[in-house]
Amino acid sequence: ISFEVFPPKNKDGDISSIYYTIDELSKLNPDFISVTYGAGGSTKGKTVEIASTIKNKYQIESVAHLTCISSTKQEILETCQQLKDNHIENILALRGDYPKDPLFNKEDLEFHYAKELNEFITQKFPNNFCLSGACYPEVHQEAACFEDDLKSLKAKVDAGAEYLITQIFFDNNYYYRLVKEARKIGIGVPIIAGIMPITNSKSLLRTAKMCGTSIPYELSTMIENYYHYPDAMKEIGINYATH
Repeated sequence: ISFEVFPPKNKDGDISSIYYTIDELSKLNPDFISVTYGAGGSTKGKTVEIASTIKNKYQIESVAHLTCISSTKQEILETCQQLKDNHIENILALRGDYPKDPLFNKEDLEFHYAKELNEFITQKFPNNFCLSGACYPEVHQEAACFEDDLKSLKAKVDAGAEYLITQIFFDNNYYYRLVKEARKIGIGVPIIAGIMPITNSKSLLRTAKMCGTSIPYELSTMIENYYHYPDAMKEIGINYATH
């Protein structure tokens, strides 16, 4: 069991509030805590600091998210060197979302896929990092079909991903299908289920839309019935995630 934390976003760049969260999570003895990466945003650069504290102060394995879509090879080199210097051994290698900047040029990129990031890190830092990758039980939104998505996943694993963490899902059958079909094509690495207890109706609907995650009828009905009752919705979110 692991937890994922997000560098706090605020105008002053103060991230001290995250350490109260880590204090509480550490009491549950997680196997690791991962830290998301705010590529190009106000939280960029905080990932290493937080991951280092988790590893070196709390003595809990930390996994640093690292996205590459808007990064140069030099920037990735520098971040990986910082991670290495802070004794962080685990990287969740991600392509990341395209920036919303209308001037962002998709053609002029040094990285296009997480597979390329894996290959680059493995080449530049052999034997220094354990790489992992993301996978999508309900198919990546840019993939033509489930089979194509699996082929891309296989390429990611072949490029160095030693385990996978899924995007969130609300129907276990999608996860079971992913694991079953992945094994058929030779993906043998662990596939960890990504479970997110969404405790607010608006955020649940927004997250589902953003991630391309379907909402089962049972959960949809509960959202409709308790949309205006935040305390009840919080309990529903926790119970559904546990289930």
